[in-house]
Amino acid sequence: MAEDEDLVPRIGHDREALAELYRRHVRALLGYAGRRLGNPTDAADLVAAVFLEVIRTAGRYDPARGTPRAWLFGIAATLIAAHGRSRGREARALQRVYGRRELSPEDHGELAGRIDAARSAELLQHAVDALSPAERELFLLVAMDGLTSAEAASVLGIAPAAARMRLARARRKLRAALPAPVLALVGSL
Repeated sequence: MAEDEDLVPRIGHDREALAELYRRHVRALLGYAGRRLGNPTDAADLVAAVFLEVIRTAGRYDPARGTPRAWLFGIAATLIAAHGRSRGREARALQRVYGRRELSPEDHGELAGRIDAARSAELLQHAVDALSPAERELFLLVAMDGLTSAEAASVLGIAPAAARMRLARARRKLRAALPAPVLALVGSL
């Protein structure tokens, strides 16, 4: 089976190389995008855009700058940032045009579900929220998206040693902030 590093250079002329890279990473990218965008449709659209960008830029991939997995997550992070800027402009424009809208019954149901989910994970969320933004993003890339600390370092543009130290600090803070029963549910930090 070909390694990711062998697939990327073949993308321009081998359709199966792109398909294989997609199969290997689509779930992780969907999870990453879903957590950051909060909408499965937006996440799916963003992941499609990631792979369009992969097709467009595969010839410029530089293995010295990181693994293909980190490259994919870096593309996703860039597109998520652009998406956020675009959504903010859209929301402001719509609010000026339409003003406020009332919540529909479906909105109430979704909101109640979100409140229940938030309560069930409140302690863990508070502990993660208490991390610095840099620690939190690194922790989520490793714990939720399955990247190695070196891959996450590449996505964030920091040195691998700095990522390892930041990750150790984040885990230490989480272990100190969470009671034993929550730690048991979460597993090893």
